Amino acid sequence: MKDLLDILQAMAENKGRTDNPLELFLDMSERVVKYVAGAFGAKTDEVAILFLTTDARHLRFVAPRKFAELGTIPVTKRDSIAVNIFGRKAGEAMNNVPMVKHVAFFESVKLRDRAVPIQKMITVPILQGEDAIGVAQISRKGETPSEAGPDFTAADVRKAQEIFQAVARFLMAARPERF
Repeated sequence: MKDLLDILQAMAENKGRTDNPLELFLDMSERVVKYVAGAFGAKTDEVAILFLTTDARHLRFVAPRKFAELGTIPVTKRDSIAVNIFGRKAGEAMNNVPMVKHVAFFESVKLRDRAVPIQKMITVPILQGEDAIGVAQISRKGETPSEAGPDFTAADVRKAQEIFQAVARFLMAARPERF
């Protein structure tokens, strides 16, 4: 974890010297995704990071990178798992995602050869102090819950929260002025 934090700090310090702050922000997010995927035995396309836009009205994907250009989720959209976690500022594990009413549009985007449904997911707020600045999701995909792998636990939620708590200040420092 220390290696990741050192790299993120160095990258964030380069924000003022880069021609494209958005690319830097997305690169930093990809590094976090790789770390989190390794920590949870997940594939990189099973980790998502959404950040609050600078106008504080939407959550916008920064990872997977392919989602960064697909649009935003209004923070008023109550049938969004991410928005609910963002508002409550408390993480949770869902081991029955197909049974929960949620925005499934992003699940239909092909990141692999074909879209695979999310069966299980941890969603945690990304907090800076008391303020929610984003949301992170770690999922397990598969055609069935058993194919997706083991259930997530409360310990997994705590672990995810700790990781994103540690990286939050670096990501926030790198967020472009107009995001």
